[in-house]
Amino acid sequence: MRGRLSCLIVSLLFVLSLLQSQVFASHLKIDKVLVSEVNTAKQAARIQLNVSWDNAWKDDVSCDGVWVFAKYQAADGLWKHVNLKTASAKAFDYADQTPESFSKGGNADLGMWVPEEKKGAFLFRTKGKGTTVSDKVELIWEYAKSGLTDDAVMKSQVKVFGVEMVYIPEDKHHIGDPNGPTGPDNCFYTFPSNGTYLIKSEDAILVDKVEGAMYCDQDNVRSREDVPFTIPKEFPKGFKAMWMMKYELTSQQFADFLNTLTRKQQQSMVESDISGDEIKDYYVKTKKDVEYLRCSIVTAKKGNGTTDPVKFYTYAPARALNFMSWANITAYGDWAGLRPITELEYEKACRGPAEPVADEYAWGTKDLGRADTFDGADGSGFEKKVPQKGIVNCCFGGGIAPFDIAAGKKIPDNPGFEGPVTGELFENSQHEGVPEKINNGASYYGVRNLCGNTWERCVTVGHNLGRVYNGVHGDGELTEDGYSNVPNWPGKDGAGAGNRGGVWSSPGGKFLRFALRFAANFPKSEDGKNSGCRLGF
Repeated sequence: MRGRLSCLIVSLLFVLSLLQSQVFASHLKIDKVLVSEVNTAKQAARIQLNVSWDNAWKDDVSCDGVWVFAKYQAADGLWKHVNLKTASAKAFDYADQTPESFSKGGNADLGMWVPEEKKGAFLFRTKGKGTTVSDKVELIWEYAKSGLTDDAVMKSQVKVFGVEMVYIPEDKHHIGDPNGPTGPDNCFYTFPSNGTYLIKSEDAILVDKVEGAMYCDQDNVRSREDVPFTIPKEFPKGFKAMWMMKYELTSQQFADFLNTLTRKQQQSMVESDISGDEIKDYYVKTKKDVEYLRCSIVTAKKGNGTTDPVKFYTYAPARALNFMSWANITAYGDWAGLRPITELEYEKACRGPAEPVADEYAWGTKDLGRADTFDGADGSGFEKKVPQKGIVNCCFGGGIAPFDIAAGKKIPDNPGFEGPVTGELFENSQHEGVPEKINNGASYYGVRNLCGNTWERCVTVGHNLGRVYNGVHGDGELTEDGYSNVPNWPGKDGAGAGNRGGVWSSPGGKFLRFALRFAANFPKSEDGKNSGCRLGF
């Protein structure tokens, strides 16, 4: 297609959109976005971008990568999803599978894989580790699939977004804790007391009080429905390969999302009233006029008009975002072409195929150290943790936990901040004598912050509305009101979803053990202070 197109090609004679803004998702940077060519004969356009990110890797266990997707602004002002022209020929296999006419750019060690949905592309290292840079990555946009005319494409603007991801290969894995019924509250185990339960396929699983079946206690009503029940074959159990976000969703990523919505859609995604020109509670996720618990999504107090979309900002772009409702999570997932993760996939991401360790954290040991504060620009993604020696790998112990408040506790045990931190905080400095995975708070596959910081909001096996979930991906489009509309996802009321992994306000280590199911079947629809967002593909 490039250089030898039909005479109808408009090649570099115009730029549809050279966006001066840059997309930052932690250390990820996407810039110099433009539409460089339009082939009116094939009704396809070439989207070009530069991409870079730090701490990338391909090793014997897995690799990380970046999910890259694009939106275009139609003539009516609405931002809509870019559908790519061609998928890669095979399932992901760590090898470069750049489709014909696409380009992975100038980095020989980079690969591209476009899944069959064609809603975006994965960029990843095929070998080695370190900072990864590639210029002139090119995606082919099949604009006719969106019903666009040639003229409409030439008048469109395009934005490209990215999310850092980790590939989790197909493999068996244990769920629960070796101590079974005496392990973390409501953890999975093999009935009656046979330690962890081994998932070795995607076949249906019986949950019952029967020898050899999967089981979990119900000492907390937020654990599960009454047994027996069956987890269907279609429910993602973690055995199949998948991608998972390396970090929790950042403030910048959510602000970028909001800034592609209509004003009506935006109102569904924030808590403040944004209908008027003046927005008194301009910290719009917490409905306050001052920062609260480190949530930094803001807008201008005045000058917002009453019809056009509001412009949202953040001064802590790489900080993990809290106050995320289930409706927020599913809307972002649908918009980005991703999907919610299940609680079984969550445990697979933590432990992988490794042998279980009692009371372990996501990095495979019981080593735990709290970040008291940090050095550097807060929320930049480049700040460093304090203390600056020893094991410091988790955000917890901030403020007073809700159940301690209910019990009358007045003074927190720890000094410092209350709220989540930047995803890279722990990996930004390597402490002497501490193994890298433990230092970074990284899981078996390298996923960060699966214990502490914000809740991992997962689809639960403990609710019938969770068990109908089948892992379908988002299509990039939302309802007129701004909500996800993917069939079989738990709805905006949160029924069928729950919480895993512990949070920044957890008072001690026992609340951070990844087998803990303290609130795994907690249908909480509203935006709690501890709730974050992590999605999969």
